[in-house]
Amino acid sequence: MSKDVFRFKHFECRHARSSMKIGVDAVLVGAWADVSGARSILDVGCGCGVIAMMCAQRNADADVYAIDIDRDSVDEAVANFTVSPWSSRLVAGCADFCHLNILSEFSTPFVDLIISNPPYFDDGIRNPTSSRLIARHQAGLNPYVIIERGSVMISDKGLIAMVVPDTQFVDLVRCAADNKLSLRRACRVKGHPAAPVKRVLLEFCRAAAYKDSQVAANDVVTSAYDLEALHESLPLMILETAPGVHTAEHRDLCADFYLKF
Repeated sequence: MSKDVFRFKHFECRHARSSMKIGVDAVLVGAWADVSGARSILDVGCGCGVIAMMCAQRNADADVYAIDIDRDSVDEAVANFTVSPWSSRLVAGCADFCHLNILSEFSTPFVDLIISNPPYFDDGIRNPTSSRLIARHQAGLNPYVIIERGSVMISDKGLIAMVVPDTQFVDLVRCAADNKLSLRRACRVKGHPAAPVKRVLLEFCRAAAYKDSQVAANDVVTSAYDLEALHESLPLMILETAPGVHTAEHRDLCADFYLKF
């Protein structure tokens, strides 16, 4: 199999031209986000479209829209969507999320889920060499913008899901609160037992919707806790017990996607 093609159980995804290659973060958030009940899903900074296709696989009733400012990424996503089993429910467009008009672009006033694996150069990538990655960063696509802009784009019961550096947890929860959103679910992620926590999966909803909903036992209400203490109490997912030996939790989460699972 070519290194430019990533093969999953139910679809293949080319990622040679995209600004963001397929990686663990994208697969984690695509498998972890709550897509149940969503009729419209927006993948922001879609790259080759892998997250959008994962969402389409997981929810047979959702129309999935994918946007990126990089034309090569969008063209590759379109090509991947065209040969996928869910081509009739997948749309990709070249658009800047910071100036996106959902109604004019996709003929829907709100979406039920915004999902993203956003770029975050301030956490470990000091000198990005890709001109397309630099362009995305300079265009202002970051987790804070997704929360601020997304808070007015989601439906009343809508969600915003993303994977971000763990160091941004407190600031992002505060940003969400400023935009009348509550933290619905979160999970810290580390590569192996001795590794530091590098990533956190986040899911936000409207504050009013949170109060009215039946939430799972491991969901959290941010107003009731000090954020630092809340951060330390979050569920923790470990991906491997040893190199190539994946944990049961990781295998269960991604069982419908990775061939090796």
